[in-house]
This record gives sequence, structure tokens and C-alpha cells, in this order.
Amino acid sequence: MNDYISVGEFVKPHGTHGELLFMPYNLSTEVFALNAPLFIQKDNAYERLKVENIRPVNKGFLIKFRDFHSTCDVLIFKKKQVFIKKADIILNKNEYLISDLIALNCYSHKDENIGTVTEVYQGNTDIIEIKSTDKTYLIPMTDENIISIDYKSSRIIVKNEKNYKI
Repeated sequence: MNDYISVGEFVKPHGTHGELLFMPYNLSTEVFALNAPLFIQKDNAYERLKVENIRPVNKGFLIKFRDFHSTCDVLIFKKKQVFIKKADIILNKNEYLISDLIALNCYSHKDENIGTVTEVYQGNTDIIEIKSTDKTYLIPMTDENIISIDYKSSRIIVKNEKNYKI
């Protein structure tokens, strides 16, 4: 499992003073409330960004770096993904990272393997897509359907799966 998670990307420079438009992948993100360091990938490593200022705009954020003062200075960041350390994320009970759910094995409450998580659809109630070689399930992530999620053993135990077979 990777220690970093991508939270969005720089879209383009903004203005003439070296700001970049950042678009988060999750529009309701509170990533900047964490005051967590931001990183980009460079030469198969993660390089910490020296952020001077972050301010919200429309559906994104404008980010200004120390030591970058013009549009030309920040062009190198255009279309770059932005990462934070997973350790900096504080999850409440029944919260999860989508990237941690993908590829987990799913079992019924009778311990029958029903497939692997292939997608998570976000909404008022998130839905996990579970696929096996011949079946697909779309199971709402509610207490009525999810018994447990165990990242260490890569298992999700579900119930009522037959109601959600498509």
C-alpha cells in the first residue's frame, strides 16, 4: 500500500504572480483544513512543496509557492498530481479512503467469496461495486450491508448481497 494519496492536480497557472489553479478530485475535500504538507512526484520520489498561500476559488483552490513568482516559474507544475501522506489523514468511524477499498476481497456473512471491489461510487450513500468472474454486485455501504472491513487481511464481509446482484 502506498504511503501517499493523490488528492487532485494542478490545472494551470493563474495570473502573473506564480499562482496555480488546483482542482481536487473530491470537491468536498477538507484536505487543506489538515494543514498537511503537499507533495508532487518527481523522479520516483515525493518532493514536498513549499506552500506560501492557499485560497479557495469557484470549485478549486489557488496555490502560491515560496520562491515561485511568475507564470513561467510555475508552468512545470501544470497537470501534475498533488499528494498528501496517508498518515496525515484522520478518519472517523465508518470513513475510509476509496483507494484502500479497491481490490479488497469480499465475502458473504457465510464466508463465501463473492468477488473483489472494483469501484466505489460516491453519493449520499457510497456504493461498492464487487465483481467476480460471473457476477457483479452494487452494495450500498451501510451498516445493514457491511459487517466489517479489515484492511490487514484485505477482506470485506457483507450481508444482503443477493439483494444487490445485477
